[in-house]
Amino acid sequence: MDERHFTLAASVVLLTLLASIGRLIYILPSCHNTFGYAQKSTVTSKSVLILLGSGGHTGEMIRILRQFEHFDHLKRQYAVADSDETSLSSIRSLEESPSVITIPRARNIGEGKLSAVFRSSKAFISTFLLFASMKQYPDVFLCNGPGTAIPIAYVLFFFKYLGRCRTKIIYVESLARVNNLSLTGKLILPIADRVLVQWSQLAKKYKRCEYYGILV
Repeated sequence: MDERHFTLAASVVLLTLLASIGRLIYILPSCHNTFGYAQKSTVTSKSVLILLGSGGHTGEMIRILRQFEHFDHLKRQYAVADSDETSLSSIRSLEESPSVITIPRARNIGEGKLSAVFRSSKAFISTFLLFASMKQYPDVFLCNGPGTAIPIAYVLFFFKYLGRCRTKIIYVESLARVNNLSLTGKLILPIADRVLVQWSQLAKKYKRCEYYGILV
């Protein structure tokens, strides 16, 4: 390859890289939003994907949904980890014939690191294939803490990067997190459009976190 062709190829690679970085900065919420303590805002959408994690996370999400005044006007779909019968029962307490999608659990409590890596990889692949086959994406993805939220949030963000969807990611931190965000919260914070916390000190400690009091 002569110098002219090399320069042309290098320029194409550089422009492609710059365009990719520019696209990422354009859609990355953490590069634009500066939500903080006591800022008021409203959320409206036509469809919402709601993650029910398990145990306490599911209980908190159900209490949040019961307080939502526009709940009946939304097109709702639920995401649960496979084999999570408790969350399925909780969904049926809200509505008779819910629309539900299932994905592999990202990590089990007390699971070893190697096994957790394998399980998380499986969850990402399964989630990617599931969402890649979707013809219509939700307007909002609402989640509140379990590790299962991570593959869904990042897969949706990836498709947003590709221009396939415009889903807003809303993360509600667990009431149990008083002084620090959970690992899930820290990982989702950069790509989430909204991050709601239930203790004022968290909103002061982490940029873009919003505090409106106890939500559950």
